Amino acid sequence: MKVVFMAMVGASDVQVKFPDRLQQLGINLNYERETPTGWILRSPREDGSILWERFRRNNALGELIDLPILRLCIDYIRSLNLGNQLFVYLFYTDQPEHVIYRVKDTLYFARIAEKWLPEYFNNLGYEVIVERVAISRRYSPVDSFQMLEFFSRRLEELVPTNEVTWVFTSQTGGIPTVYEALFLQAIRIYREKCTPLYVLPDGTVFPVDFRDFLLGTFYREHAKGLVERHYYAPAADFLEKLSLPFHAALCRHAAFRLLFDLKRAKEVLESLPVDVSLSHEEEKLLADLRQQMDELARDLPEDADRWNERISRLEAWIQELYWGIEIAFTHESWTEFLGRIIRFTETILQLVLEKKFERPASNPSQISQLAGHIQNEFRIQINLEKIPTKTNLNMLHTILREIMQQVNDEIKAVADFVRTIEPLIPLRNHSILGHGFRGISKEEIETVVATQNLLEACLNVLERLRVPKVENPYEMIRQVVLSALQ
Repeated sequence: MKVVFMAMVGASDVQVKFPDRLQQLGINLNYERETPTGWILRSPREDGSILWERFRRNNALGELIDLPILRLCIDYIRSLNLGNQLFVYLFYTDQPEHVIYRVKDTLYFARIAEKWLPEYFNNLGYEVIVERVAISRRYSPVDSFQMLEFFSRRLEELVPTNEVTWVFTSQTGGIPTVYEALFLQAIRIYREKCTPLYVLPDGTVFPVDFRDFLLGTFYREHAKGLVERHYYAPAADFLEKLSLPFHAALCRHAAFRLLFDLKRAKEVLESLPVDVSLSHEEEKLLADLRQQMDELARDLPEDADRWNERISRLEAWIQELYWGIEIAFTHESWTEFLGRIIRFTETILQLVLEKKFERPASNPSQISQLAGHIQNEFRIQINLEKIPTKTNLNMLHTILREIMQQVNDEIKAVADFVRTIEPLIPLRNHSILGHGFRGISKEEIETVVATQNLLEACLNVLERLRVPKVENPYEMIRQVVLSALQ
C-alpha cells in the first residue's frame, strides 16, 4: 500500500538560492522577486528551461536550487513515520503557443523537481519516487469546471483507492483553480485517506481541516437520505464516519432486524457500552428495543403451560412482518413485498389455528398432526395428501377451508384475507423467491389487487385478530437518527 503526495507545480516552487553564483557559472536568469526562501524566476518556462538544461548536466547545481514548498510538505510527511517510501505526483502545465500565460508553464520546473527531490531526500534515508503528470491541453488550467473534470478522471487512473493508505495534497503553489480542483477531487475520491497540507510563509506546514468539514457534510447528507428510505446498513457506515456510534448501532440493529436475523439484531444492542451522553429519548428507545428483542429473539415454546407465551411471540413476529411489508412497499421492492406478504399470510393462518386448537403448526409434520386432531374433533375429512405442493401455507389454508362451518368470526376474517392474497402466490413462485427468474413489477401485482389495498387488508386483519399494537421501531429509530443528523 502506498503513501502518496500530489501537488500542482507552481511558479514559486523552484527557487534560486544564490543568483550571483549561477551568474558566475554563466547561467543568466531573469528574476521576479526575492522571498525568505530564495529568488523566484520571472518565466518558469523560459528561465526554467535554461536552469533545467544546466542542472540536468551538472548535479552540483542542486545546491544552488531549492524547492521550499514541496520540500517542506514532503519533510512533514516524512516526520509522520508512515514508512520510508513516498510516491509523488507532480502536475504541471504545458499549454499551446497561442495561450498568453504560456510563459508561466511549469513543465521544466516539474523536470527539475523530478530530479532534485529524490536526490535531496535520498541523503536523508527517505525514498521519494516522483512522476510528472501533464495537465492535458484539452483542459484549461484557469477553468474550475474543466479542472474538476480532469482530476476526476486522472486521479483514479494514477492512484486507485485500494492501493493507498494515505494521500496528501498541497494547498500552496500553482494556479488556484488547479490546486483547489485537485484538493476537492482528492477528498471526494480518497475521503478519510486524504490530508491537504498548507505551507505558511514562515515554513510551517499544517494539515487543512476543510476535509473534515466537506466529508462531514457529504456523510451527513448521504446518511439522512439512506435513513429516510430505511436503507439502514449503508447508513450505519456513514454514521460511524460521523462519530455517531450509538446511532450507527441503531441502524445496524434495524438492518439485521429487517432480515429477521434476530440474534444479531439483539447482539448489536447488547454490545453497546454505557453512554452517559445519551438523551432521555435515546435511552428510552434503547430500553424499548432491548425489551422487544428479549421476546422476538427467543424460540417458540411448545409446552402447553406456555401457550400464551407462544401466541404472544407469533403476534410479535406478525407485527414485524407487517413493518417489513411497509418498508418493501416504500422501496418499491416488489419481489420482497410479495415474499413478505405471503409469509405474513402463512403466519396469520398459523396463529388463528394455534389459538383455537392449542397445538403447534410450525412445520408440515406438526400441521399434519393438527389436521388429524381436527378430523377427530369435528368428525370431518381433511385430506392433505391431495395437495400438490405441501407448503405450510397450502396445508394451513386447506385445513381452514374444511373447518369453515365450525369456526368463529376471527377465523372467517382470516379466510377472507387469504382469498385476497392467494392469487399473488403464482407471481411469487415465478420469481427468485419461488422457482423462477422473473422480476415482479407493481403493475403485475395490481392486475390482481391494488398494492395500497393490500396494506389496508393487512392492517384490517391485524385489527380483527387483535394483534397488540406496538409503535413502529423502524420509525422510532429513523426519527432519533435523523434528529442526530440535523
